[in-house]
Amino acid sequence: MMNTSELSVSQRRKLFISIRLILAVLIIGLSIFELFLAFRGLDRPEAMDQAQIARRVAQGKGFTTQFYRPLDVMAQKANLEQELDEEGNPLPTTLNFDLFKDSTYGSLHTGILALALKITGYDRFEQTRMDSEISNVYAADRVIAGVSLLFFLLALFLSYTLCTRLFDEVVAATTVTMVALSSLVLDFAVSGLAQPMLMCLLLLIGHALYTAIRAQAEQRPKLVCLWICLSYVAAVLMCLTQILCIWLFVGLATFCAIYFRPRGLWFMVALGFALIGVALPTYIQCAASGGIGTHILHSLGVAFGGGGDLLARSATDTAVPFNNANFYLRLVGGLCSQMLNILSYMGGVAVVPFFLLALFNRYKREESEGIKWLMFAMWVGIGVGMTCFARSGETSADQLFILFTPIFAAYGTALVFNFLARLNLGASFGASRALCIAALILLSGGPFLLTLPRTLVMSIWTSDRGIPHYPPYYPAALNGKLHDLSNADDIIVTDQPWAVAWYADRKALWIPRNIDTFCRDLEPVLAESGQKVQGFLITPSSHAMTPGGIPGILSAYGDFAPLVLEGKLLQILPQHNIALADLFHTHANSQVRSRTLASLVSSRGQYAYRHFLLGADMVYYSRNEQGR
Repeated sequence: MMNTSELSVSQRRKLFISIRLILAVLIIGLSIFELFLAFRGLDRPEAMDQAQIARRVAQGKGFTTQFYRPLDVMAQKANLEQELDEEGNPLPTTLNFDLFKDSTYGSLHTGILALALKITGYDRFEQTRMDSEISNVYAADRVIAGVSLLFFLLALFLSYTLCTRLFDEVVAATTVTMVALSSLVLDFAVSGLAQPMLMCLLLLIGHALYTAIRAQAEQRPKLVCLWICLSYVAAVLMCLTQILCIWLFVGLATFCAIYFRPRGLWFMVALGFALIGVALPTYIQCAASGGIGTHILHSLGVAFGGGGDLLARSATDTAVPFNNANFYLRLVGGLCSQMLNILSYMGGVAVVPFFLLALFNRYKREESEGIKWLMFAMWVGIGVGMTCFARSGETSADQLFILFTPIFAAYGTALVFNFLARLNLGASFGASRALCIAALILLSGGPFLLTLPRTLVMSIWTSDRGIPHYPPYYPAALNGKLHDLSNADDIIVTDQPWAVAWYADRKALWIPRNIDTFCRDLEPVLAESGQKVQGFLITPSSHAMTPGGIPGILSAYGDFAPLVLEGKLLQILPQHNIALADLFHTHANSQVRSRTLASLVSSRGQYAYRHFLLGADMVYYSRNEQGR
């Protein structure tokens, strides 16, 4: 095979045009397959939660939610109690659960999802409900996933153009192919999460600073200033999408302060962008939903206690004890885990770890050398932020290492080709490089390619209805039975509130750990606001997906653990019709004076009627036979 450098200009142009066309066809075909054939619906709580907020934005209700965290309820209640009118008198402290403010997610991505729902008509819930006889996949899920997929395609285009500027089209084509065939990247591409959009913004930062580095070399300071400011704008947009990106912003500002003249000035400029573009909008958004203190408390709960979800399900700030020892252990363990799992966190693209070796390679082109250190600085920044304040897991909504996959893969690929070039292979260099490209693509896309035949067969076999992500999510049961059994005015207490809010369009309170929290703290606030609890819903989110088995369920759900386990007993012994909650008519602690579990949910309790939405796997406990 002939080296591309030996081809004429016209031959090279035709070759690269062919490569681009082939890549475009393959990637578009792969995207269609993922969205319309292999798609099983949304499977991440954050995606469903953000989707239901976006639907309310599209309906003109603002950034409000139907998913209520006990900590947010009590925080907004306390916030109202502190407000005074113009004459200094206390304002009414009644919460409006129909317009309950939420600031969990950045406004940018939520606004884009709202626009997509509005354009497609899926902001109208009743007109777009599921027909379980036709499909098990909620059609609006495809709209949310489609937004992510469009950003994924844009990210691949930006990756191709940036890699071409940094190296050449061979490196760019190889990199884009490996990234497009990564199982984890494809998973994020149809997840409904903000990672594809964030990847686009990160690549735009790369493009902007590539031009700034070139402008500095050409001694054009005005252009340098313009492109650095544009990179800061992109970083601000990333922070307004995912606040954890503020750590990436720190890395970006540090690089610019060191690399660009006058040195140090650009850190101060970045501070101004962060204060005006990030801090002020975030403060305004958080002030309407319980104050910034609640969000700081939740972040500290994740960092020091490792139990952000447990804290969110509590009505007080004492649910997760803060201890420095736990924080230091998490910090060291998180850093080690990230370094050891860098390959899996970045989609299993084979050449990603070689980026760390590329740091020791001096590039002749100043732009390639500069972008290398830019990406490293931002990667270190986001690594520190993820270690301290992010939920663990390679598919977590806080997992931002995936954003760096295209650039890391490009530098790794270029380094491999550089090693080949130094072997002095002569005329066989072209064939050797082609063989190397094939090996890299197979290694990186192996997990996806190996499962592709099975996925394809299953997709064709079930293309008429689809396969939901069960357990724990069965949209048809929520969109159909639960919606019909319940009413829009009252609240359902559940272990799956994000799915209830999105699929059933019902108000959902995250089930607390303690009955005392529910009866003493939450019920009075609900009653004062004219709200009542219409039922309890238990799903596989608790009894099938909680890690640690029965001990894990006891730890996570406390007083409500018997209710969580009741469905499992009914599955094992259906002929006995066991009501496990009946046994818990007293408290283990005699000093506790709140209602017992049996008085709430049992055969003689307040919510005595059981409705089996999907056998005993999904049970809805209500006040009456009608479910309301």
